[in-house]
Amino acid sequence: MDAARYSIGWIAPLALEFTAAKAMVDKDYNQIPIGEYTYQGGKIGDHYVVIAVQPRIGTDAASDLAARMCSAFKNIKCFLVVGIGGGVRGYGPDGATSQIVLGDVVTSVPTGNHGGVVRYDAGAWTGEGVLETMGHTNGPPSFLLHAVASLRSKHAMSPGTNISNFLKLMRSTLNPDERGKFADQGSENDRLFRDEYAHPHDMQDRSCDGLCDPEQSESRQDRGEEAVRGLDAPRIHYGNIGSSNQLQISAMKRNRCQEEHGVICFEMEGAGVIQTHPCLVIRGICDYSDSHKNKKWQPYAAATAAAYAKELLYEIPADRISGQCELANRRTFRGSIDILYLTNIR
Repeated sequence: MDAARYSIGWIAPLALEFTAAKAMVDKDYNQIPIGEYTYQGGKIGDHYVVIAVQPRIGTDAASDLAARMCSAFKNIKCFLVVGIGGGVRGYGPDGATSQIVLGDVVTSVPTGNHGGVVRYDAGAWTGEGVLETMGHTNGPPSFLLHAVASLRSKHAMSPGTNISNFLKLMRSTLNPDERGKFADQGSENDRLFRDEYAHPHDMQDRSCDGLCDPEQSESRQDRGEEAVRGLDAPRIHYGNIGSSNQLQISAMKRNRCQEEHGVICFEMEGAGVIQTHPCLVIRGICDYSDSHKNKKWQPYAAATAAAYAKELLYEIPADRISGQCELANRRTFRGSIDILYLTNIR
C-alpha cells in the first residue's frame, strides 16, 4: 500500500454513497486499513483517489474524517464531498427559472456573498426572524472552480455529458439485486408537494405512498418543459449549498434560506470539510428538503452525484493539482474566497 500516491480525498457520508463512489473508479486498489478506519483506494482518470465513508452523519463527523484522511494520506490536496441532498423546486429570475427535479446534481459554486457553502445553523436570529449568518465559509480552490467551469462549457457542446454512460457502467459492477435501486426511478415517482401540505409528523419513517394525498402535489410533467428529463439524463446546477447538523425537513425554512442566501440545495456535511480543507461539494437530489422525504430516490441520487464527480476528475490534469498544492504550501493566496487553512496538508 502506497499512501503517498493518493492526491484526492473523496468523502461519502452514507453507505449507499460509498457504494456509488466505489463503483465509479476506473481501477480498484482495494481496501486500505489504517488505524480505526478502512479506506478504499482507486484511480479515476489520471488521479489516485482515496474514498472513505463517515461513521455517522453531520458536519462534525465530516470534519473529523477529513482530518484523519489528511493524517493517513499526506499528499491529499483536496476533497470532494459527494452524496445526496435535498433541493429547492427552482431558482433564477422570473421567466428564466431553472427547475430542479429528483436525480439532478447540484455543485457548490460561490454565488452572491457566499463561497458556495452556507452554514445556516450558525449565526443569530434577529427580532424580525431573519438569520444573520456569522462568518464566511471558504470557497473551492481555483483549480476546482476552473474545472467546473470548463466541464460546464463542455456539457453545452455536442455530445455533452458522459454521465449516462458512467451510470450504466456503474450499475454493471453492482450485485444484480442492487442494480434497480441505483436506476433512474422515473418521472412518475417524482412528486413535489405543496408547501403547506406536510407529511404526518408521527409517520416520518413511512413513505408518502398510500399516506399522503397526491392531489396535494405536482407531478414532474405538471411543472413544465424545464422539469422534463430523459432517462439517466440529470441536469447539473451550480450555486450555494446549505449545510447544517440539522436535517432540513421544513418547506418554509427551505424557502427562507433560498430567498435570503440563494441556497438551492441542503445537506449535512460540506461545511465541516470546506472550512478547513480545499473542497468541492457535489450532491444528487433525492427530495425537496421538506417533510416528504423520499428514500426511493436516494441510491440513484448518490449515483448521479458520483458520476458527475468522476467526469469532473477527468477534466483536471494531475499536474494541475500538484501545482495548486505548491501554491498553497507557499500560502500565496489571492482573494478571500481562496483563503484555506491547510494545517493538516503536507
